[in-house]
Amino acid sequence: MAGGAGWLWRLFKRARSLKRSSRTRNMPDVVVNGRFLSRPITGVERYAGEITRRLEGRIRVCRPPDSAIGARGHLWEQMRLPRLVNGALLWSPANTGPVVVSRQVVTVHDVAPLDHPEWFEPRVGAWYRWLLPQLVKRVARVITVSQFSKTRLMERLGVPADRVVAIPNGVSGRFHPRPSAEVTRVTARYRLRAPYLLMVGSLEPRKNFDVVARAWAEAGPALDGLTLAVVGDTRQTLQPAVPDPRLGWVRRLDDVHDTDLPALYAGAIGLVIPSLDEGFGLPLLEAMACGTPVVAARAGALPEVAGDAAIFVDPHDPASVAGGILRLVGDETARQTCRARGLERAAAFDWDRSASMTWQVLSDAAGGAA
Repeated sequence: MAGGAGWLWRLFKRARSLKRSSRTRNMPDVVVNGRFLSRPITGVERYAGEITRRLEGRIRVCRPPDSAIGARGHLWEQMRLPRLVNGALLWSPANTGPVVVSRQVVTVHDVAPLDHPEWFEPRVGAWYRWLLPQLVKRVARVITVSQFSKTRLMERLGVPADRVVAIPNGVSGRFHPRPSAEVTRVTARYRLRAPYLLMVGSLEPRKNFDVVARAWAEAGPALDGLTLAVVGDTRQTLQPAVPDPRLGWVRRLDDVHDTDLPALYAGAIGLVIPSLDEGFGLPLLEAMACGTPVVAARAGALPEVAGDAAIFVDPHDPASVAGGILRLVGDETARQTCRARGLERAAAFDWDRSASMTWQVLSDAAGGAA
Protein backbone atom coordinates (compact mmCIF):
# COMPACT_ATOMS: atom_id res chain seq x y z
CA MET A 1 0.00 0.00 0.00
CA ALA A 2 2.74 2.42 1.00
CA GLY A 3 4.77 1.51 -2.11
CA GLY A 4 1.75 2.13 -4.38
CA ALA A 5 1.08 5.48 -2.77
CA GLY A 6 4.79 6.35 -3.16
CA TRP A 7 4.91 5.88 -6.93
CA LEU A 8 1.61 7.76 -7.32
CA TRP A 9 3.00 10.69 -5.31
CA ARG A 10 6.19 10.71 -7.40
CA LEU A 11 4.10 10.74 -10.58
CA PHE A 12 2.06 13.67 -9.25
CA LYS A 13 5.21 15.66 -8.36
CA ARG A 14 6.68 14.93 -11.79
CA ALA A 15 3.55 16.20 -13.51
CA ARG A 16 3.54 19.34 -11.37
CA SER A 17 7.22 19.94 -12.16
CA LEU A 18 6.55 19.59 -15.89
CA LYS A 19 3.69 22.06 -15.61
CA ARG A 20 5.95 24.58 -13.86
CA SER A 21 8.63 24.05 -16.50
CA SER A 22 6.07 24.66 -19.22
CA ARG A 23 5.03 27.92 -17.58
CA THR A 24 8.67 28.96 -17.31
CA ARG A 25 9.28 28.21 -20.99
CA ASN A 26 6.25 30.33 -21.92
CA MET A 27 7.32 33.19 -19.68
CA PRO A 28 8.89 36.08 -21.59
CA ASP A 29 12.56 36.80 -20.97
CA VAL A 30 12.66 40.27 -19.42
CA VAL A 31 15.79 42.16 -18.33
CA VAL A 32 15.50 45.19 -16.06
CA ASN A 33 17.78 48.18 -16.50
CA GLY A 34 19.14 48.36 -12.94
CA ARG A 35 20.82 51.73 -13.20
CA PHE A 36 18.33 53.11 -10.67
CA LEU A 37 19.94 50.94 -7.97
CA SER A 38 23.03 53.17 -7.84
CA ARG A 39 21.09 56.40 -7.25
CA PRO A 40 19.63 58.07 -4.13
CA ILE A 41 16.02 57.17 -3.40
CA THR A 42 13.47 59.61 -4.76
CA GLY A 43 10.05 58.84 -6.22
CA VAL A 44 11.48 57.37 -9.44
CA GLU A 45 13.84 55.01 -7.61
CA ARG A 46 11.12 53.98 -5.16
CA TYR A 47 8.81 53.14 -8.06
CA ALA A 48 11.48 51.06 -9.80
CA GLY A 49 12.36 49.19 -6.59
CA GLU A 50 8.77 48.44 -5.60
CA ILE A 51 7.81 47.06 -9.01
CA THR A 52 11.05 45.12 -9.48
CA ARG A 53 10.69 43.39 -6.09
CA ARG A 54 7.22 42.23 -7.02
CA LEU A 55 8.45 40.78 -10.32
CA GLU A 56 11.25 38.71 -8.79
CA GLY A 57 11.44 35.29 -10.40
CA ARG A 58 10.11 36.64 -13.70
CA ILE A 59 12.87 39.13 -14.51
CA ARG A 60 16.65 39.51 -14.58
CA VAL A 61 18.15 42.71 -13.23
CA CYS A 62 21.31 44.08 -14.87
CA ARG A 63 23.02 46.37 -12.40
CA PRO A 64 25.94 48.62 -13.38
CA PRO A 65 29.19 48.59 -11.41
CA ASP A 66 29.30 50.90 -8.41
CA SER A 67 31.58 53.28 -10.31
CA ALA A 68 28.96 53.83 -13.04
CA ILE A 69 27.31 56.95 -11.67
CA GLY A 70 26.59 60.27 -13.35
CA ALA A 71 28.02 60.43 -16.87
CA ARG A 72 29.61 56.98 -16.43
CA GLY A 73 26.16 55.61 -15.68
CA HIS A 74 24.83 57.00 -18.94
CA LEU A 75 27.78 55.46 -20.81
CA TRP A 76 27.15 52.06 -19.21
CA GLU A 77 23.48 52.32 -20.11
CA GLN A 78 24.07 53.30 -23.74
CA MET A 79 27.15 51.17 -24.51
CA ARG A 80 27.36 48.17 -22.18
CA LEU A 81 23.76 47.38 -21.26
CA PRO A 82 22.63 46.60 -24.86
CA ARG A 83 25.20 43.76 -24.99
CA LEU A 84 23.91 42.29 -21.72
CA VAL A 85 20.29 42.17 -22.87
CA ASN A 86 21.10 39.42 -25.37
CA GLY A 87 17.78 39.40 -27.23
CA ALA A 88 15.51 39.69 -24.19
CA LEU A 89 12.94 42.42 -23.71
CA LEU A 90 14.48 45.29 -21.76
CA TRP A 91 12.46 47.28 -19.23
CA SER A 92 13.99 50.64 -18.31
CA PRO A 93 11.95 51.94 -15.33
CA ALA A 94 13.64 55.28 -14.59
CA ASN A 95 13.20 57.72 -17.50
CA THR A 96 16.25 56.68 -19.55
CA GLY A 97 17.36 53.68 -21.57
CA PRO A 98 19.70 52.66 -24.41
CA VAL A 99 18.57 54.21 -27.67
CA VAL A 100 19.84 51.29 -29.78
CA VAL A 101 17.52 48.76 -28.07
CA SER A 102 14.12 48.85 -29.75
CA ARG A 103 12.85 45.69 -27.99
CA GLN A 104 12.36 47.77 -24.89
CA VAL A 105 9.67 49.21 -22.62
CA VAL A 106 10.63 52.47 -20.94
CA THR A 107 8.87 54.18 -18.05
CA VAL A 108 8.91 57.95 -18.50
CA HIS A 109 7.63 59.60 -15.33
CA ASP A 110 7.33 63.12 -16.76
CA VAL A 111 8.64 65.38 -19.51
CA ALA A 112 9.99 68.12 -17.23
CA PRO A 113 13.37 68.32 -19.05
CA LEU A 114 11.47 69.31 -22.20
CA ASP A 115 8.83 71.51 -20.60
CA HIS A 116 11.19 73.27 -18.17
CA PRO A 117 14.84 73.03 -19.27
CA GLU A 118 15.71 75.89 -16.90
CA TRP A 119 15.26 73.48 -13.97
CA PHE A 120 18.20 71.37 -15.13
CA GLU A 121 21.89 71.93 -15.44
CA PRO A 122 22.53 72.89 -19.08
CA ARG A 123 24.44 69.75 -20.15
CA VAL A 124 22.02 67.43 -18.39
CA GLY A 125 19.00 69.21 -19.81
CA ALA A 126 20.45 69.08 -23.33
CA TRP A 127 21.09 65.33 -22.97
CA TYR A 128 17.52 64.59 -21.92
CA ARG A 129 16.07 66.83 -24.61
CA TRP A 130 17.94 64.72 -27.17
CA LEU A 131 17.44 61.34 -25.51
CA LEU A 132 13.74 61.30 -24.67
CA PRO A 133 12.39 61.99 -28.20
CA GLN A 134 14.79 59.41 -29.69
CA LEU A 135 13.92 56.81 -27.06
CA VAL A 136 10.13 57.00 -27.08
CA LYS A 137 9.88 56.76 -30.86
CA ARG A 138 12.06 53.62 -30.98
CA VAL A 139 10.85 51.49 -28.06
CA ALA A 140 7.99 49.00 -28.18
CA ARG A 141 5.92 50.59 -25.39
CA VAL A 142 6.04 53.53 -23.03
CA ILE A 143 4.72 53.32 -19.47
CA THR A 144 3.98 56.41 -17.43
CA VAL A 145 2.54 56.98 -13.96
CA SER A 146 -0.48 59.27 -14.47
CA GLN A 147 -3.00 60.36 -17.05
CA PHE A 148 -1.45 63.82 -16.83
CA SER A 149 1.96 62.49 -17.87
CA LYS A 150 0.40 60.36 -20.61
CA THR A 151 -1.23 63.45 -22.07
CA ARG A 152 2.05 65.39 -21.93
CA LEU A 153 3.91 62.53 -23.65
CA MET A 154 1.34 62.49 -26.42
CA GLU A 155 1.33 66.28 -26.80
CA ARG A 156 5.04 66.99 -26.35
CA LEU A 157 6.60 63.94 -28.00
CA GLY A 158 3.83 62.73 -30.28
CA VAL A 159 3.61 59.27 -28.72
CA PRO A 160 0.48 57.53 -30.08
CA ALA A 161 -2.15 56.79 -27.44
CA ASP A 162 -1.97 53.04 -28.10
CA ARG A 163 1.79 52.96 -27.34
CA VAL A 164 1.70 54.66 -23.94
CA VAL A 165 0.06 53.14 -20.85
CA ALA A 166 -0.67 55.05 -17.65
CA ILE A 167 -0.15 52.83 -14.58
CA PRO A 168 -0.44 54.71 -11.27
CA ASN A 169 2.08 54.27 -8.51
CA GLY A 170 1.20 52.48 -5.30
CA VAL A 171 2.04 53.05 -1.68
CA SER A 172 4.02 50.66 0.49
CA GLY A 173 2.29 49.04 3.45
CA ARG A 174 4.84 50.52 5.82
CA PHE A 175 3.29 53.94 5.22
CA HIS A 176 0.43 53.97 7.71
CA PRO A 177 -0.43 55.88 10.90
CA ARG A 178 2.35 55.23 13.40
CA PRO A 179 2.08 54.91 17.21
CA SER A 180 2.95 58.03 19.19
CA ALA A 181 5.91 56.32 20.88
CA GLU A 182 7.55 55.68 17.49
CA VAL A 183 6.86 59.23 16.33
CA THR A 184 8.41 60.62 19.53
CA ARG A 185 11.48 58.40 19.17
CA VAL A 186 12.08 59.29 15.52
CA THR A 187 11.48 63.03 15.83
CA ALA A 188 13.82 63.12 18.85
CA ARG A 189 16.51 61.41 16.75
CA TYR A 190 16.37 64.33 14.32
CA ARG A 191 15.92 66.92 17.11
CA LEU A 192 12.62 67.93 15.56
CA ARG A 193 9.97 69.44 17.80
CA ALA A 194 6.24 69.62 17.17
CA PRO A 195 4.44 71.31 15.61
CA TYR A 196 6.05 71.03 12.21
CA LEU A 197 5.05 70.95 8.56
CA LEU A 198 6.88 68.66 6.16
CA MET A 199 8.21 69.03 2.63
CA VAL A 200 9.64 65.85 1.06
CA GLY A 201 11.63 65.53 -2.14
CA SER A 202 14.79 66.56 -3.94
CA LEU A 203 15.31 70.29 -3.63
CA GLU A 204 14.89 71.66 -7.13
CA PRO A 205 13.04 74.61 -8.67
CA ARG A 206 9.91 72.65 -9.52
CA LYS A 207 9.37 71.89 -5.80
CA ASN A 208 8.74 75.63 -5.46
CA PHE A 209 10.36 76.29 -2.10
CA ASP A 210 10.56 80.01 -2.86
CA VAL A 211 6.79 80.41 -2.87
CA VAL A 212 6.61 78.69 0.53
CA ALA A 213 9.11 81.21 1.92
CA ARG A 214 7.01 84.08 0.55
CA ALA A 215 3.83 82.45 1.86
CA TRP A 216 5.41 82.14 5.31
CA ALA A 217 6.21 85.84 5.28
CA GLU A 218 2.67 86.60 4.12
CA ALA A 219 1.15 84.59 6.97
CA GLY A 220 3.24 86.52 9.51
CA PRO A 221 2.87 85.87 13.25
CA ALA A 222 0.14 83.28 12.69
CA LEU A 223 2.86 80.71 11.97
CA ASP A 224 5.15 81.65 14.86
CA GLY A 225 6.42 78.53 16.59
CA LEU A 226 5.80 76.32 13.56
CA THR A 227 8.79 74.62 11.85
CA LEU A 228 9.05 73.57 8.21
CA ALA A 229 11.07 70.35 8.05
CA VAL A 230 12.54 69.81 4.57
CA VAL A 231 13.50 66.21 3.79
CA GLY A 232 15.52 65.81 0.61
CA ASP A 233 18.85 66.25 -1.07
CA THR A 234 20.15 68.65 -3.69
CA ARG A 235 20.60 66.59 -6.82
CA GLN A 236 23.61 67.32 -9.04
CA THR A 237 21.53 66.86 -12.18
CA LEU A 238 19.15 69.67 -11.18
CA GLN A 239 19.55 73.33 -10.43
CA PRO A 240 19.45 73.50 -6.63
CA ALA A 241 16.86 75.49 -4.70
CA VAL A 242 18.53 75.55 -1.30
CA PRO A 243 16.61 77.16 1.58
CA ASP A 244 18.23 80.30 2.95
CA PRO A 245 19.94 79.30 6.22
CA ARG A 246 18.82 82.62 7.71
CA LEU A 247 15.22 81.37 7.67
CA GLY A 248 15.08 80.18 11.26
CA TRP A 249 11.78 78.36 10.81
CA VAL A 250 13.32 75.92 8.30
CA ARG A 251 15.00 72.65 9.32
CA ARG A 252 16.99 70.82 6.65
CA LEU A 253 16.97 67.05 7.22
CA ASP A 254 19.41 65.80 4.58
CA ASP A 255 20.25 62.34 5.90
CA VAL A 256 16.88 60.87 6.81
CA HIS A 257 16.89 57.08 6.79
CA ASP A 258 14.14 55.73 4.58
CA THR A 259 12.71 53.64 7.42
CA ASP A 260 12.18 56.81 9.50
CA LEU A 261 10.08 58.54 6.86
CA PRO A 262 6.66 57.10 7.88
CA ALA A 263 7.06 58.36 11.45
CA LEU A 264 8.12 61.81 10.20
CA TYR A 265 5.00 61.93 8.05
CA ALA A 266 2.82 60.75 10.93
CA GLY A 267 4.25 63.32 13.34
CA ALA A 268 3.72 66.28 11.01
CA ILE A 269 0.74 68.57 11.31
CA GLY A 270 0.66 68.38 7.53
CA LEU A 271 2.59 67.93 4.28
CA VAL A 272 3.11 70.87 1.95
CA ILE A 273 3.66 69.97 -1.70
CA PRO A 274 3.47 73.22 -3.72
CA SER A 275 5.21 71.82 -6.81
CA LEU A 276 4.91 73.61 -10.12
CA ASP A 277 4.85 70.26 -11.92
CA GLU A 278 4.68 66.59 -10.86
CA GLY A 279 4.35 63.46 -12.95
CA PHE A 280 2.73 61.77 -9.94
CA GLY A 281 3.72 63.16 -6.52
CA LEU A 282 4.52 60.09 -4.42
CA PRO A 283 5.12 62.01 -1.13
CA LEU A 284 1.51 63.19 -1.31
CA LEU A 285 0.28 59.60 -1.41
CA GLU A 286 2.68 58.44 1.32
CA ALA A 287 1.59 61.28 3.61
CA MET A 288 -2.10 60.50 3.11
CA ALA A 289 -1.45 56.82 3.87
CA CYS A 290 0.16 57.91 7.17
CA GLY A 291 -2.92 59.95 8.09
CA THR A 292 -1.20 63.28 7.43
CA PRO A 293 -3.26 66.13 5.92
CA VAL A 294 -1.89 67.66 2.72
CA VAL A 295 -1.69 71.12 1.20
CA ALA A 296 -1.07 70.55 -2.51
CA ALA A 297 -0.59 72.63 -5.63
CA ARG A 298 -3.30 72.48 -8.22
CA ALA A 299 -0.69 71.55 -10.82
CA GLY A 300 0.62 68.56 -12.74
CA ALA A 301 -0.74 65.20 -11.61
CA LEU A 302 -1.33 66.24 -7.97
CA PRO A 303 -5.11 66.83 -8.32
CA GLU A 304 -5.42 63.50 -10.16
CA VAL A 305 -3.67 61.65 -7.33
CA ALA A 306 -5.22 63.46 -4.37
CA GLY A 307 -8.82 63.60 -5.57
CA ASP A 308 -10.81 65.51 -2.94
CA ALA A 309 -8.45 64.59 -0.10
CA ALA A 310 -6.20 67.67 -0.06
CA ILE A 311 -6.37 71.42 0.42
CA PHE A 312 -5.45 72.80 -3.00
CA VAL A 313 -3.58 76.05 -3.65
CA ASP A 314 -2.28 78.05 -6.58
CA PRO A 315 1.50 77.34 -6.66
CA HIS A 316 2.19 80.68 -8.35
CA ASP A 317 0.44 82.74 -5.65
CA PRO A 318 2.09 83.07 -2.21
CA ALA A 319 -1.18 84.38 -0.75
CA SER A 320 -2.98 81.22 -1.90
CA VAL A 321 -0.27 78.99 -0.43
CA ALA A 322 -0.35 80.97 2.81
CA GLY A 323 -4.12 80.59 2.97
CA GLY A 324 -3.87 76.83 2.51
CA ILE A 325 -1.24 76.50 5.25
CA LEU A 326 -3.23 78.71 7.64
CA ARG A 327 -6.36 76.68 7.04
CA LEU A 328 -4.50 73.45 7.70
CA VAL A 329 -2.86 74.78 10.87
CA GLY A 330 -5.84 76.62 12.28
CA ASP A 331 -8.85 74.51 11.35
CA GLU A 332 -9.07 71.21 13.23
CA THR A 333 -12.18 70.18 11.29
CA ALA A 334 -10.38 70.68 7.96
CA ARG A 335 -7.44 68.61 9.21
CA GLN A 336 -9.66 65.76 10.31
CA THR A 337 -11.59 65.82 7.03
CA CYS A 338 -8.35 65.72 5.03
CA ARG A 339 -7.02 62.93 7.22
CA ALA A 340 -10.09 60.71 6.75
CA ARG A 341 -10.33 61.35 3.02
CA GLY A 342 -6.59 60.88 2.60
CA LEU A 343 -6.57 57.48 4.26
CA GLU A 344 -9.45 56.37 2.06
CA ARG A 345 -7.84 57.77 -1.08
CA ALA A 346 -4.43 56.20 -0.40
CA ALA A 347 -6.02 52.78 0.06
CA ALA A 348 -6.96 52.81 -3.65
CA PHE A 349 -3.29 52.81 -4.74
CA ASP A 350 -1.57 49.45 -4.55
CA TRP A 351 1.93 48.42 -5.68
CA ASP A 352 0.78 44.83 -6.30
CA ARG A 353 -1.79 46.10 -8.80
CA SER A 354 0.81 48.41 -10.36
CA ALA A 355 3.23 45.48 -10.74
CA SER A 356 0.54 43.25 -12.25
CA MET A 357 -0.37 45.91 -14.83
CA THR A 358 3.31 46.48 -15.59
CA TRP A 359 3.90 42.77 -16.13
CA GLN A 360 0.96 42.68 -18.53
CA VAL A 361 2.54 45.46 -20.61
CA LEU A 362 5.93 43.74 -20.56
CA SER A 363 4.43 40.40 -21.53
CA ASP A 364 2.44 41.92 -24.39
CA ALA A 365 5.53 43.77 -25.64
CA ALA A 366 7.59 40.56 -25.47
CA GLY A 367 4.92 38.55 -27.23
CA GLY A 368 4.72 36.12 -24.30
CA ALA A 369 1.99 34.89 -22.00
CA ALA A 370 1.03 37.15 -19.11
